[in-house]
Amino acid sequence: MAVDGRPTCRGHDADPMHQRMAATRRSAIEDIRCIQSHARANTNAARPRWPMIVLRSPKGWTGPKVVDGLRIEGTFRAHQVPLLVDDAHPEHVAQLEAWMKSYKAWELFDASGKLIPSSPRLRRPAPTDGGEPARKRGDFSP
Repeated sequence: MAVDGRPTCRGHDADPMHQRMAATRRSAIEDIRCIQSHARANTNAARPRWPMIVLRSPKGWTGPKVVDGLRIEGTFRAHQVPLLVDDAHPEHVAQLEAWMKSYKAWELFDASGKLIPSSPRLRRPAPTDGGEPARKRGDFSP
């Protein structure tokens, strides 16, 4: 489905959505490169329609779905601290631990908390057009 002539990416299940979001991002980057290449080759000063990505996901999408029998995801409760961890709620410790482990921080950070540059989760996708990989953020040189 397209909005204002632009592709959209929708879904509720995290795992397939990560793949769809990555594909959408790659497509946007390809569109940007095409716009830039066309503008440089034609010295075109016209304002292009830059790609735009809009992510619509349920509130609390990656957090606990249910706590104490109350639905969290997609409700007002997702805007609050969903798990009260104290002496009166020891069962929440296991839920909190599972939630935090779902982010797999050990794949991104070393024991001292520094980013692991070689993490597969940080690798940029190879360009699909045979061009150079995307530059570092803030590098606008030609």
